[in-house]
Amino acid sequence: MYFKEFPDFLYDFDITTQKGSGLPAKATAIISGGSVSSINITDGGTGYTSAIVNISPPQSVPGVTATAEAIIVNGIITQIRIITGGVGYTSAPAVAISTPYESSTTITKAIIMKDITRNIRFRRDLLANITVYDEYDIVDGETPEIIAEKIYDNAEYHWIIMLANDRYDYRKDFPLTYVDLQKYIVDKYGNQANATHHYVNSRGHFVNSDSPGAVSVSNSQYEENLNESKRRIKIISPQLVNTILKNFRDEL
Repeated sequence: MYFKEFPDFLYDFDITTQKGSGLPAKATAIISGGSVSSINITDGGTGYTSAIVNISPPQSVPGVTATAEAIIVNGIITQIRIITGGVGYTSAPAVAISTPYESSTTITKAIIMKDITRNIRFRRDLLANITVYDEYDIVDGETPEIIAEKIYDNAEYHWIIMLANDRYDYRKDFPLTYVDLQKYIVDKYGNQANATHHYVNSRGHFVNSDSPGAVSVSNSQYEENLNESKRRIKIISPQLVNTILKNFRDEL
């Protein structure tokens, strides 16, 4: 109702609802003699009652895919036990652990949105009087609509979330769910998910591989870090929403 002066465009996005809660676990595999010898847990997650461990296939063909099972204590995965080590691994495979919550079938929806990104002056003037923001960490699966409903009790105010953070692309500007991220990594890197992407020093700065103290960062770790960096956003206080709406009307 506030975008009558802005052009329309059609945007399609995916909605995945979930049952339950918790944080997904993460793990890395170690190989020896062409087989998976052990799996190290890097994050035990929370909220688990059961879990499925999937190990990517070996690089050599023919080969045998390794299998493993998760040990859960008080909702946390404390150990991943190797059932079969597999055959034909030349590099450590990717390990994907199911989430502690259930996701329903993803539904693709198309909506007509107003393009509020074209008028730079509008964005600048609208936020000119807003100098203090709260910080918010996006929970896995949350969309701007869900956040707006949670913060402002109105999902239609999702544009305030997007405007305050200068983020307008659902797919690129906001974090993927754990499941979608793992699929993206596999699609992008295939068997090279655990190959080295770059090296960093103790401060996290990019360095050459031969620099003192250089630590390798895999393609998978790089994508996960990049995804995590999108979780923290700025939130305009609900008490200032009326000011935002007034400024909006004055600009139209």
